[in-house]
Amino acid sequence: MKLPTEVEERQQLADEIHARPFEPLSTPGAALAIATLREGPADDALCVAHLARLGGEASAAGAATQCQVRCGALRVRWERHTEFHTFTVFTDLGELAMEQAFDTGWLDALPHDWLASLPGRMISATQLAVLPCPGDPPHARLVAPLFGSDPLVGNRVADGAATVVSDLRAKAGVTRFLVFDHAMNRRRAGRTVQRLIELDTYRMMALLSLPVATRRMGQLAAEEAQLASLMARFHDATDGDEVLLHELVTLAAQVEHAMAENGARFAATRAYSGIVNQRLIDLRETLVPGLQPLSEFMARRFRPAMDSCAATAARQTQLSERIARAAQLLQTRSEVERERQNQALLSSLDRRQGLQLRLQETVEGLSVIAMTYYGVGLSNYLLKPLAKAMGWHETAVTLVAVPAIALLVLLNMRRLRRHLHQSPDS
Repeated sequence: MKLPTEVEERQQLADEIHARPFEPLSTPGAALAIATLREGPADDALCVAHLARLGGEASAAGAATQCQVRCGALRVRWERHTEFHTFTVFTDLGELAMEQAFDTGWLDALPHDWLASLPGRMISATQLAVLPCPGDPPHARLVAPLFGSDPLVGNRVADGAATVVSDLRAKAGVTRFLVFDHAMNRRRAGRTVQRLIELDTYRMMALLSLPVATRRMGQLAAEEAQLASLMARFHDATDGDEVLLHELVTLAAQVEHAMAENGARFAATRAYSGIVNQRLIDLRETLVPGLQPLSEFMARRFRPAMDSCAATAARQTQLSERIARAAQLLQTRSEVERERQNQALLSSLDRRQGLQLRLQETVEGLSVIAMTYYGVGLSNYLLKPLAKAMGWHETAVTLVAVPAIALLVLLNMRRLRRHLHQSPDS
């Protein structure tokens, strides 16, 4: 069957729904999952090479985002995520007493330093044991010695097919879960174990933002106080706009730098928190008498931590918006002041232009007088001899010449002014 040309990466997109499948697990069984932070793409090759140290037959999937190796009776799987890697070791055990649930002798099949030399810095380590339990699970007081702490949390999961018990404490760096299998098959047991691993891993990844939020809260209080001081000085007009604008720009740069630095961290926390909540829903909890449910325990501290991170992210976004509004107000006031100065300058120019016009008219009047004077003087050289020849008095000739020459000069000046006003370059 011939098909049209495929969209690029179509097969990868189609296979995405099958990525990271659950690992089937028999009962009794055990698993250990370790998550390390991913520093960069170069870590991927290191992880694959580290997995290859185990030998055995490897199978890869998802464009090198997942790889699995068999090491004797162990199944070791590596997965690459956006910010971290996970190495998970699964094993099926023939027999496992409750008192030996968290023994790690089955890990002796791994090379001596293999776990300690995993690439990256560890963010979480989760150990799980799955025990058969056809009837009701043991009472919490019988299970507590395995964890060495009290109280325990847990509930029925998978529609009552299993019971999960944990103290959610990282002892020697490891968080432990005990799963009592009432009626699960291998695939359902694998799904339950994987959900618990992801619950613990994404919980720790989400909490990475909490120290950042704690530090940022103190910084935000100082920045908000600085903005309030700037706005008070803006209201009182105690400082010039240039000084206020410089301080406001410095504050804005500081806030934007912090947002660029930790914005991605807070966004990742929102995503991880959503995954944690979804995994709690996927477990499909039902209450067990004497045990506090996992979701209820998580709601007591985990959700307030997530709310603090979300509040910090929202608070710094609001501060950035307030700084932008303050800068706009300052700019508006500067523009109004500039317009006022421009109006004053135009009024001054109008007054100067009026004075120049009057001065020009005065100069023109003086020019008419001066030109008339020189014109009469020159005309006397011509008219006096002529008047003498005709028997006219010389003074009479001068009296007649003065208004005539003055009129000619005045008409010529007006013609010249009219010509200048009509000129395109005037």
